[in-house]
Amino acid sequence: MKRPEESANKVQKESFFMSLFPPLDRETRIELLERITEGSKISKDYIVLMILSTSLASFGLLQGSTAVVIGAMLVAPLMGPLIGAGMGITQGNAVLFRESLKGVFAGIAIGVSVSLLIGLTNPGFEPSMEIEARGEPDLFDLEIAFLSGFVAAYAFANTKLASSIAGVAIAAALVPPLAVVGVALTIGETVISLNAALLLATNIVAVILGAFLAFRMLGLHMSIQPDHKPKWIQVTLMLLALSTVLLVVPLHEQYSTKQKIGADKPLILPVSADTRKQVQQYLETITNVELVTMGRSSMEPDSGVIMLLATYGPIDKELGTNLRRIIRESRKKDVPVKIYSFKGEKMD
Repeated sequence: MKRPEESANKVQKESFFMSLFPPLDRETRIELLERITEGSKISKDYIVLMILSTSLASFGLLQGSTAVVIGAMLVAPLMGPLIGAGMGITQGNAVLFRESLKGVFAGIAIGVSVSLLIGLTNPGFEPSMEIEARGEPDLFDLEIAFLSGFVAAYAFANTKLASSIAGVAIAAALVPPLAVVGVALTIGETVISLNAALLLATNIVAVILGAFLAFRMLGLHMSIQPDHKPKWIQVTLMLLALSTVLLVVPLHEQYSTKQKIGADKPLILPVSADTRKQVQQYLETITNVELVTMGRSSMEPDSGVIMLLATYGPIDKELGTNLRRIIRESRKKDVPVKIYSFKGEKMD
């Protein structure tokens, strides 16, 4: 027999959980199902938005523009069918699940086709950092996609959190890897294309599972015994679990590699326009010295300015002193300044 204090603790814990994930009333459930069903259909708007979002993402990837890629994420409609698939599994709604999968596959087909077309009509591009970033998925991407699906489903269920959907769309990043699959193929980067496909598959599986868990915690699951669930639900959950396990293997390998080599980080960052202008004005008065590059070191604690000069013939001994003074006065800070030079010959 349970002690009174144990029963009280259990009730307290259940009350706290219920406050975080309150069950939805009947009207809210009906309205939620209608919204999710509508967002999962292959409509004219869905097709147009997929074409436009993939086009934006493809051009942004080719150009290396983060802002354009983020804009593509915001208008991409692919999250709708994924949330619909999660709801379909949770409620045992086979019709919704099938329609959602059709929407997902249609979106993938449209995205790959559009990105291939844009890549073929814009040949000769080197892979930008935005493209390469989608070619290195790891375990973090799986975790981010799972949480994104969970948050998206939670926000869908609470209309007051509708503004959070935009942030979730950016976090999940469904369209950029889809666009990379086609664009990378057209520029001959097969490995990047395959890795982008891996990232896309990871996002799709994880978002569906995250949405399923959120809807279940909100009490939207079927009120029957687990043994009596429709066979297709059990098979689907097993396939999703198996897919997750299979995805974890290459993702963990990438994760381990990144741990060994460290995160990509530029060695130098740009200096201010004022500092560069003052340095260039001073060097214009010296005929046998040219500025090759200058930047701020990104490595702490040595975060001063690094400069590389090309010199032709003998140079003034005061050159280094004058340059350090100009940089420090411009930055209004006694920062370390390292100056390197090499002797060169001008070529016509």
